[in-house]
Formats: sequence, structure tokens, C-alpha cells
Amino acid sequence: MNKSLHILVSPLDWGLGHASRLIPLLHYLENQGYQLHIGVNTLTEDFLRQNVKTALFYQVPSYRIKYSRFGTLPSYLKIIWQLLSAKKIENNWVKNFVARQTIDLIISDNRFGFYHEQVPSVIISHQLHLQFSKGWRFLGKFAQNVNHKWLSAFREVWVPDSENHDLSGQLSESKSLKIRFIGGQSRLMTPDNQVFSKRAYLLCILSGPEPQRSYFEKLIRQQAPLIRQQIIMLGGKPHQKTRKFDCANLTYYNHLDNDQMSALIQNASLIVSRSGYSSIMDYQKLCCKHMFFVPTPGQPEQLYLAQRFRKMGIAGFQNQSELNLPQMIAQINLFKGFEQKAKKSELLEESMADFFKNFPTP
Repeated sequence: MNKSLHILVSPLDWGLGHASRLIPLLHYLENQGYQLHIGVNTLTEDFLRQNVKTALFYQVPSYRIKYSRFGTLPSYLKIIWQLLSAKKIENNWVKNFVARQTIDLIISDNRFGFYHEQVPSVIISHQLHLQFSKGWRFLGKFAQNVNHKWLSAFREVWVPDSENHDLSGQLSESKSLKIRFIGGQSRLMTPDNQVFSKRAYLLCILSGPEPQRSYFEKLIRQQAPLIRQQIIMLGGKPHQKTRKFDCANLTYYNHLDNDQMSALIQNASLIVSRSGYSSIMDYQKLCCKHMFFVPTPGQPEQLYLAQRFRKMGIAGFQNQSELNLPQMIAQINLFKGFEQKAKKSELLEESMADFFKNFPTP
């Protein structure tokens, strides 16, 4: 195993989810003695610097994806156009970077243009089989072909799930791509010291791209006076100085460290959040019991996951347009949550050992 490998890594910058789920992999690579070069933007840089100590950081182009309030056809077409533009820009960035710096491996987390034809490149993604909302499925075949073509540019697709598709379901199914399952990835773990005492509070976690993130926050603030329970809102803004704001029955933190966040999640009487895949991996890792998912409008994969876990009896589900905090609290015991604490998986270590065993042989 070559200890002097230089590895270029970059997560998608639609919120913190992709950077967050990279932490276990980055720690593994760091512990192997590899030199990490991490492509970041302003949002993800401070967060990753807090969690990875020996990496070198570089500014990469931001996707700057904007979602409308409605999952309309113009919104879909706008996003596809934005992706095409971003893919070309970031691929040019990679080419220029590799021309200046020796890189042995490139790892992209859902950045479709983050690869190089002369450098072994892999992509981390659970979205191999795209989902489309009812009414827009006529776009499905075209979008699926584009998605497959873009993923095929990489040597392998690393799926953060098990071979049983426990968390991702149909999203990670593919018959033609070269897939390596690396297990669910979460930076969170049960903290040694309970930073937050267990009491009755509703935890609302904000995430994802604007303007939907801020609109979600606005709806929660509007409904806060309708319930007696204390609400704690986590803003997910690590680039801002950690601050606490209190207003009536609502307490707002813009960011917390890993132990604080783990304790906050574990001790909440109810969690209300997006059904983003990284969040779901966190909840499974911490064996959360009471959750309600509110998928981001315009993100069919989040709608699919929210509906899937409701059918499995694990978590509740409401559309953002129907957000009703009192109703969520009334239905708190209708869902079982993640019943068993996820066993410490060695799948990541096993997968990486197998990958690097004959590296760089295809």
C-alpha cells in the first residue's frame, strides 16, 4: 500500500450533508497516511477544517443551485441547465489543478464534473436510479440516461449503504454501473458527556439550498406559538460564529460541534427535518425514535425517502405546504423510529482495503 498517495476530494456544496458524510472516509484516508487535498467553498471549509487536521484546502467553484418554492417544470429545466454549466466549470478546474499538482486519486461526492481522464476517479452517490414526482415522470428516462452517462465517467460509484439497500432503497439500484458499497456514513456518535439534558423539546434541523432552507425556517417560526413545547432550531451554518438566540419558546443555534449535535438529536422528543440522505444516516447511527420528514420541494429523491420510511413505519412525513407542528406532536407515537442501534460497521474499512490493495490497477 502506497503511503505517499495524494488524494483530491470534494463534496457537493448543497448544504452540509455531503461534507458531513465524508468525515468517516476522510478520517480513514488520513489515518492511512495519505495526503488529502480537499476542494471546498466558504460553506464547507470551516466545517471540514474542524474535522480534518492534516488536509490541504482549496477553493473550488460553487454549484450555486437555487430551488423555487414549487417543483415545476421550469424549475427542473433550470436546475438541469445549472448542473450542465457547473459540471463544465468544475471539470476545467480539476484539469488545471492536476496540471499543477501531482494527484493519484480523485474522490467526488456527487460532483459530476470532478474527475480527470488520466487520473483514477470515483464518485460517492446513492442516487443511481432517479425518482421523479408524479406528473413529471416523462422526464425520467431522459434524466436517468444523463445521470448514468455522467456517473459512467468515473471508475467506480461508492454507495454509502449496504448491499441490501437498507437506507437508500431503489435509489441505489443499478445493473450496469460498477458499484462499491461502503456502508452508511455518519460523523455523529453517542457523546461521552450528555451536553444537553433529556427534556421535552422539539428539534428542527434546517438544511439544503436556498430559498427553501429559509422558507422552511420561516414556517417553523410562524407555527412556534401554536405549541407549548420548547423548540430548538439548528441552523447548520458553521461558517458563522456559534451563537445562541432565544425568542419565546424557540432557541436557535446556528451551529454546534459533533458531540453537542449528537446529544441534541438523541435527547429530542421529536425531530423535524428534511429527508436528506445524510440526515437519515445520522438518525440511524444514533437510533432515533421520533422523526417527521419534510422533503425539500423540487427534490424527488427526498420525497421518495420520506414516503419510504413512512411506509416502513419508521418516521412521519408531511409536505412543506402542509406543515403542521401540533399535528406532528399528536402523532409522535405512531412511528417506531430506528429500533436497533446500528452496529459498528467495518464495511468502509473492508471496502477501502480492497480498493487500495491493487491500486491503481483498474
